[in-house]
Amino acid sequence: MKKAMTHGFKRQIQKIGIKVARILDPEKMHNGERKDFDGEAFSICRRLISKEESVLLVSPISGKRYIKSDDRQLYVIIEPAMVTIVNHAYSYNIPLDGPGYLRIVKSFDNEVERRRELMEAEIRSNVKHSLSQIYKNIINENI
Repeated sequence: MKKAMTHGFKRQIQKIGIKVARILDPEKMHNGERKDFDGEAFSICRRLISKEESVLLVSPISGKRYIKSDDRQLYVIIEPAMVTIVNHAYSYNIPLDGPGYLRIVKSFDNEVERRRELMEAEIRSNVKHSLSQIYKNIINENI
């Protein structure tokens, strides 16, 4: 019982410490106000990533990730420490810290992996169908 209470107390102190650290984070401060651009950038990226019609592209050499919206009006470039959102009228370069960047990259990579698995399943089903057709052709020739 005493151990559980001590643990609970330590957890509460830890939670308070995390909240204070987030509030006082100098990376998130600009002229005394918090910058919420990374949250908005994440929301934009997340929304575009989740759309099946969006084109997702990964460059293995540079590590950049690209998103093209379904209507070709919005483009996003995700690179370390920066997200660039571009359309025909504006361009925003949004600096990202480690956790914000990692959240966007994880979301992007998970969606690319999901799409890859679907494509691979489709490819394998076509191969299976083709192999059974070849097998049937071979059987029919021997008769």
